[in-house]
Amino acid sequence: MRANFDDAYRDLPPAAARLLRLLSLPPGGGDVGPAAAAVLADVPEPEARELLEALAARDLVVASPGDRFRLPEPVRARARERAEREESDADRDAALRRALDHHLAGTAAGEGEVEAEGLALLERERRAEAAETLAEALRLAEQGGDAHAVLVARHDLARALIVAGDLDRAIGLLGPLPDEFAALPEPDEHARAGALESLGEAYLRAHRPVAAVNFFGQALEILRRLDAVGGQAAMFVRLADAARLRGDDAAERAALDRAAELIRPA
Repeated sequence: MRANFDDAYRDLPPAAARLLRLLSLPPGGGDVGPAAAAVLADVPEPEARELLEALAARDLVVASPGDRFRLPEPVRARARERAEREESDADRDAALRRALDHHLAGTAAGEGEVEAEGLALLERERRAEAAETLAEALRLAEQGGDAHAVLVARHDLARALIVAGDLDRAIGLLGPLPDEFAALPEPDEHARAGALESLGEAYLRAHRPVAAVNFFGQALEILRRLDAVGGQAAMFVRLADAARLRGDDAAERAALDRAAELIRPA
């Protein structure tokens, strides 16, 4: 895995390598669009789109529907190592602050688009503010009456609560979501898998790894049906996290090996 990443990374143009490093900084594994990538890297959106496409061509990000791109967790780990070595503390902090302010401004304006998972939670001192903003976004969605938008807003708020440590409230919001996404007139299986992953994350942070494995496993099965290879790799990394919490070294290694196999170039 490391050798494959290093080979691909060395071949990147400098601007694409920088964007890859910065994409590793936000917590979580959510999709990112060109607008959010542009803010993170402080470049024009058309340039950010070209850089994302260059990364996708080298299998370093995975393109998904809706003009979105996902950074697989094993790649994220390697890119984060590079960011810590090659980006200064000030540059990393500035990138995160740009992303945070962009997301909070969009949510406060009622735009409802979450550019990347956790962008409202990037700075510890602003987590409470982010949760309040996302709670307001949920209220706006409920007033709008679009069922899918309400479920997405509830998921966004729950993810903020997970990072803020309000696990009971997060689990309460997340519990019905997988079934509700499945019951929509146009079921959203990607969102259903995301809700299951977030449930697993909440239980993992609550030191309940057995429950976490159950939810990560359900998400994995959906992602297999969707043929979402990057998402599957991310779920194996999450399963490895749960195995580590259980003290099961063999299961942790097996899950990480499977994740690496999934993102290994053909």
